[in-house]
Amino acid sequence: MSKGLIHFEPEGSQGRSAARVITDGKYSFPPGDNLTPGTYKVSIRMTEPDNGQDADAAMKEGVNGSSFKNPIPAQYNDRSELKVEVTAEGPNEFPFDLKAK
Repeated sequence: MSKGLIHFEPEGSQGRSAARVITDGKYSFPPGDNLTPGTYKVSIRMTEPDNGQDADAAMKEGVNGSSFKNPIPAQYNDRSELKVEVTAEGPNEFPFDLKAK
């Protein structure tokens, strides 16, 4: 099972940031916990233990027990230019097709 994290950071001072776990390529915001309308910068990360260990087990050990790598290119996280516009009308579905250079 592949796991990752998607993070929405509001531009300017509007709204609040939010992050959700991605499991097997899917994420969602539960009803009542939606983002406020506005523009958000999006970053996507996936963590894999360097030693091939199961990610959940490695996270339970903590940072001292395992080192992690992020196989997703920096253009989608540290240097992300992904942006979305959240609207009050919805449906606010944002699929991302990540490609390595």
